[in-house]
Amino acid sequence: MRTVWVLALVSLFGCDKGDGPEEVALPRVPPDTVVVSWSVISRSSDRDSLHAVLEASRKLTTTTRTANGTMMSVSRTVSKSEYAALIDRLRTLDCCSIESTHAQRSDAAEAKPLLEIDLGDNRCEVELWDREWREGVARECGFAVARIHRAGFVPDPPVDGSPP
Repeated sequence: MRTVWVLALVSLFGCDKGDGPEEVALPRVPPDTVVVSWSVISRSSDRDSLHAVLEASRKLTTTTRTANGTMMSVSRTVSKSEYAALIDRLRTLDCCSIESTHAQRSDAAEAKPLLEIDLGDNRCEVELWDREWREGVARECGFAVARIHRAGFVPDPPVDGSPP
């Protein structure tokens, strides 16, 4: 019994209030504000288009259009921890600072996905060619958003298989 009390006291005195998880600065915007939007309009006859919208209320709506024109929308509420992790990741990566490095597409089927972010204190639109979303910080930002919408990481590799 004495060992249990000693361990409990050591545990209590060994903890500081600052030892817990760091608080994430969530967007201070109205609940119906679109915080993150990811859009890919396909230019290929065998590739789906995608539009994912996450509101400050944590409502996520993902709409896909298949190559044959079939549309489907699915909505769900993301957990508080998923939401906070995404906001933290977008801020940490500074996704709003990404700039396009190419003025023209390298392939006729290449799309130009658009990421829109509104964190209240930071708003931006980042539009890059498919190949640009597969590199560096842009890739990490794209994967962060893909983890939330769960519709796969778009952009896909170029349709003709040519290197980025």
